[in-house]
Amino acid sequence: MAKTTLPDDIIVHILLRLPVKSLIRFSCVSKRWRSLVISDPEFAQSHFKLASKQKTLNRRLLLSTDSQLESLDLEAPSSGDNSSVRKLVSPFKLDNGAKILGSCNGLVCAIGEKFYIWNPSTGLSKTLSKTGSFGLWPLHYCCHGFGYVSAIDDYKLVVATDSIFNGEVAIFSLRANVWKRMKGPDDQSIDMQIDNIGTLLNEALHWLPSHQLYMFAFDLAKEEFRKVPLPVTCELDDMPFQYLGLLEGCLCALQHKSCDCDSIDFWVMTEYCVRESWTKLFTFKIFGPPERPRSLKTVFVSESGSVVVKKYWSRDMELIRIEKKEDKLDDKNDKVVVWGDRYTLKWCCEINVGYDETLLWVGG
Repeated sequence: MAKTTLPDDIIVHILLRLPVKSLIRFSCVSKRWRSLVISDPEFAQSHFKLASKQKTLNRRLLLSTDSQLESLDLEAPSSGDNSSVRKLVSPFKLDNGAKILGSCNGLVCAIGEKFYIWNPSTGLSKTLSKTGSFGLWPLHYCCHGFGYVSAIDDYKLVVATDSIFNGEVAIFSLRANVWKRMKGPDDQSIDMQIDNIGTLLNEALHWLPSHQLYMFAFDLAKEEFRKVPLPVTCELDDMPFQYLGLLEGCLCALQHKSCDCDSIDFWVMTEYCVRESWTKLFTFKIFGPPERPRSLKTVFVSESGSVVVKKYWSRDMELIRIEKKEDKLDDKNDKVVVWGDRYTLKWCCEINVGYDETLLWVGG
């Protein structure tokens, strides 16, 4: 009987619809498949565009201890174990002073003695030019972010010199492979939250100042700052905004107490830069376990609306996923939220950044 094989275009059509995790595993099938999955930029772009359009990109959270990087699958079904955790091998060592500065399109940006671009899904990494005098800046006390400008096919890194956004700002262009500096915003009262990774939307990075009057955005294409309004709420003094992120393509801000937290207000900006479009989507009511967390910090919101927090008690931190429960309502018809998956972390663990699983690469 003659051996039957599928045409290459049919094979590619099928592979484009598989998740990245499966494609990485199937890259061992043949040299052709490995070349397609790992080394073909056209296939990677097509896979990314299709997954973005169909909203099937898988989001993971990057975690680190003194000696190990791990990623946590935020969308995996609750299983009661750590099967959603994956150990990673990175080109840099965080315990040697390297620092993760942001992620975009599945690429993670880090800086230390050298400058790194790394795709945790494929393992590919690139070491770029030395940081020079930039490396002398206090990286542990600055705001930063990493994003992409589609019009010029360029990735850019933005870093403030310190926690006060009134000094110099440095911009690195991956395409040009050069640093340049510019003056920060004119507002001298912008006390930024320390070690603040910018939230990327509409090719602009957004940061949440401590004064809570508005957020600051940096347009990566125009290389200029602008103000973006925050919600107007009478509870701001008692319940400040603790986190800025994205939900279904919109900016979202989470409002809750840092201590004795029993609920989280979830705000979404449905029309970009329009203050009146801010809407309190729902309130997370936190129930169980029976002991109330002494201190709570929001660290990540996934596109599906799951919220990841750090719960501080004793010497340990506990990472908890809070999920909306559509079938349970409280007396005020708010969505009731229960404590979801638990992943107990060592006290020295750090929550770094969320990233999408993609095959994209910068080449060169």
